[in-house]
Amino acid sequence: MRRLESERLFLEPVTCDNADTLWQIMQAADLRDYQDVPRYTREAFRERVASRPTQLNARSTGRFEWLIRPRDGDACIGWVSLRTGEHGSSTAELGYSLVRAARGCGYATEAVWLVCEEAFSSTSLRRIEAACVVENEASRRVLLRLGFMRIRLQRNGAVVRGRAVDILIFQMEGQHWKRVRETVGKLDARSSVSTIRRARAVTPR
Repeated sequence: MRRLESERLFLEPVTCDNADTLWQIMQAADLRDYQDVPRYTREAFRERVASRPTQLNARSTGRFEWLIRPRDGDACIGWVSLRTGEHGSSTAELGYSLVRAARGCGYATEAVWLVCEEAFSSTSLRRIEAACVVENEASRRVLLRLGFMRIRLQRNGAVVRGRAVDILIFQMEGQHWKRVRETVGKLDARSSVSTIRRARAVTPR
């Protein structure tokens, strides 16, 4: 796995050396408002990270995660993940979370952009899917801004705080990503608003 960079962010691959950083962030209670964050012990989480693949390429399957770090500070503000092989070799599942203090700044949009770009350029994936709780409007906006298409509503598709909830499934096809990429160009902090608007303009109807 490579470290990914935008003008505002570093995405640092999660390894045994920094697994404790991600584990600590996962303990924040507000992250469980809209998702079922696993409750592992610190030792169990280290073991899971140690068992993961280390190379993201056309033959790799498993869970890949990156810590999200702003360039203007040392603190980790969240993570983004990609899980391959769950739905066959052509589809991966995307996930992302930010701590409360870092929300509303466009960081999630940039992080998702970087991971999609890396995934479609480094693997043979044909599509990336993402799911979010219906009530999570901020997460929905991230996906729609980048050109993801809502494909279905899944009733009782997840369990959050012990309660079954409906989720929305979004999808990005590799061919459509190429069109978004060509139209938008590289996402950067200085032109993020106009860039996102242009990305939405090429979203399939």
